[in-house]
Amino acid sequence: MKSRAFRSSAALFAALLCIAAPASAELKLHALGVYKSDFLGFSAKIVTPYVSGTPADGGREALNAEFAAHARKAVENYEKEVAAALKDASDFSGHLGVVLDYEIKTNNDKILAFDIYEMEIAGSSSTTHKLYNFDKKSGALIELKSLFKPGADYVKAISENVKSQMRAANKRDKNSYWIAPEEKEGFSAIRPGQNFFINDRGNIVVCFDKYEVAPGSTGSPEFEIPRSAVEPYLAK
Repeated sequence: MKSRAFRSSAALFAALLCIAAPASAELKLHALGVYKSDFLGFSAKIVTPYVSGTPADGGREALNAEFAAHARKAVENYEKEVAAALKDASDFSGHLGVVLDYEIKTNNDKILAFDIYEMEIAGSSSTTHKLYNFDKKSGALIELKSLFKPGADYVKAISENVKSQMRAANKRDKNSYWIAPEEKEGFSAIRPGQNFFINDRGNIVVCFDKYEVAPGSTGSPEFEIPRSAVEPYLAK
């Protein structure tokens, strides 16, 4: 049923955490393990990401452990769903799939930014994203609020720019985005910990999941925020 190259066992992962990287090692993202399945109408590709390199921030080991646990849980859930579907109908002819993988968004001399995305397929598909930004100099994980001065209302500044971009898109193509108050459940403001990444131009790119602020045909929208829109609030 399965084709496995899923090497993120507890022993291997523990050993990797104990290996000291060379002093000059750059922060990098790797696929620690890959699980694959292709059986009847079922398919899966589940990747375990692993961040290596120096300097080693104290929270990175915990994050790598979280990545590994998430991948193991995704494999467990997938196999349970397959077993349940076959129990109900041994001649299952539909399609059920899961993808857990990553995409590197930025990898320059300052920033390593990547998106860990999970797509569930059952007739239609839904995709969720979790983005991470690392400062290559310090090795620290960058939070959105850390980019701004203490007390700065960055949520409002970014939200107003996102709404402006959405309205411009709606003028070109009606109903591209759902915006409050025109839409009762439409976009009104980003979350303080909104998904984002820093691109090669050094700009913040705000990211949303599929169906979060727009129809499924739009996919997972991203909005690059011009520096001028947040300049007064930036920490540096």
